[in-house]
Parts: sequence; C-alpha cells; structure tokens
Amino acid sequence: MHKKFPRKISRNNINSKAVALFICSLIFICSTPVTFAEEKKADAATEKAPLKTNKTSPIQKPIALTKQHKDDLKHYLTGEQVKPLLAGPDDYLTLVKRYTSANSKGVAILLPEWQQGATNPKAINYLRNILPSKGWSTIAIQPSNKPENYPSKAITVEEQKKENQLALDDYKNKLSTMLNAVMNTAKEYPGIVLVIAQGNNAALLVDLYSQEDSQRPNALIMLSSYRQSNHALINSVNEDFARQLAFTELPVLDLYLKHDNPLVLAKAAQRKSFAKQEMKVYFRQRQLNNNITGYYPEEELLSQINSWLKAIGW
Repeated sequence: MHKKFPRKISRNNINSKAVALFICSLIFICSTPVTFAEEKKADAATEKAPLKTNKTSPIQKPIALTKQHKDDLKHYLTGEQVKPLLAGPDDYLTLVKRYTSANSKGVAILLPEWQQGATNPKAINYLRNILPSKGWSTIAIQPSNKPENYPSKAITVEEQKKENQLALDDYKNKLSTMLNAVMNTAKEYPGIVLVIAQGNNAALLVDLYSQEDSQRPNALIMLSSYRQSNHALINSVNEDFARQLAFTELPVLDLYLKHDNPLVLAKAAQRKSFAKQEMKVYFRQRQLNNNITGYYPEEELLSQINSWLKAIGW
C-alpha cells in the first residue's frame, strides 16, 4: 500500500494569510489608542463643563374667576353698556340698558348667582335684553365669587357653623355695600325698583332685606333660590331662609324649574308652607317647565313676571 503524505501547503498561501493577519493587527493596534484617547478627552471635558440646569418659569396661579368675567365683559361689550361701580373699597362692573318703550316702568336690578357672569344665559341675560323693550331699564351686576373656603371643611359641626358664619358675614357686608350703591344709581331713573336675583345670592338678599337699615326695592323676584352649606347644616340654614322669607313684608315672586338644582326642588315646598302659615299676601311661587336643567324657558319666564307685577298693582 502506498502511504498518503499530507498535501503540501503553498508558500504563497502562507504568505498571503500572514500579510492579512498582520494588516488586521496593525489596524486594531492603530485604532485602539485613538478611541481611548477620544474617550479620555470627552470625560475630561464633561468634568470641566458646568452642569446645565433646566430653568423653568414659576407656575402662575390661575386668574380669578371674577377677573375673567370682568375682562370678558370689557372685551365683548361696548363701553356704553359697561359701567364701573365703586362700592366702598371694592370695584364692580354693571351692564346698563335704558328702556326703549314709550313709557318707563322702572328699573330692574339683575343679580346672578355667585360664580356666574352678568350675561348668564340661564335667565339673566335674556331679561337684561328683553326688559328694556317692556319699559324697564336694566342694571346687571357682575357679582363677586362665593366666599373662600365655603362651605367650611372643619371636622366638627360647631366649627363648620362658626367658620361659615364668619365667611358669609364678610360676603354679605360687601354685598350690602354694593347693592346700596346700585340702589343709589337706580334712583336716577323714574318708576319702581325691582330686584331679580338668582340662587344663593337671592337667599342672602332676603337676609339683608330683613334688616331695618337696608335699602329695600319695591319687589323681589327669586330664581332657583336656596342656601348652600355643609351636609349637616343644609336643613337648618334653608329653614332659616324660609322663615325670613315668610316674615319679610317685601313682595316676593319665587320661581324655580321642574329640572333644577336638587336643593332648590327639595326646599321649595318648605318656603311656600311657611309663607302660608304667616299669611304672606304678596307671595307667589311657580314651577316652570324646562328642557335643559337650570335654563329658564324665556317666554314663560317673562309671562310669569308680568302677570305677577300686574297682580300686585304694577
């Protein structure tokens, strides 16, 4: 048998492989120091460079709701309608429209619910625009926000009652000063003075008009009136409101809606019952049918106001 000898490796193949290996090693050796050097330079630059901090502007507080309402009134309405009013240290905005009919019946002062605008579309803005054609000059008031931290967040009922009283006393003092200033403006017009108030402000007006030194209008129309408070105090404060309403000699038209605030619906019957017990003559309560919660049907609202005014001689 013949012995198999290993195949001879070509010298050219060995040389070519050696050259390729040498070139790869040379590339690796040459490139490695450069990479390390670049990394060292980058680390040194990072250490020397000061840290950059993100400078953000401080978060601004949201604009107060009352200021938003005032800015909107000044922007969207003409200067002839928007009239500033100074009441003590506070300034307010009123929207004034003179009567456009042949004869003047008087002045209707329109006071929206707190947190609402003087052009509140639920009822106030409609009356502001329609009453001048019926002989009424209108003065719509941009009210203040509701008292801060009201209702109270105290733990005990006694603390809640005390804090609520302090907050409401301050609010009522400002409300009384503002209404006195509006009443002085209303006296410049011929005829009677009618106040149309909404929600909590309507209930607080009854409290103010129960005081002997208050400037009372000739009549008061309440729209969806009630007293907001803590759960434990809601019944007592609304009962006080109903009793004050029954005892006041001021003619009152009490209007509310079929689809209204639950508290309005729950306390309307109580006001009517107390008024009957005290045989309050110039008191009328009516429920109006509505499709959208809180929004008064316009023609029916005007009809109820006109019919009640005629019933009491105006």
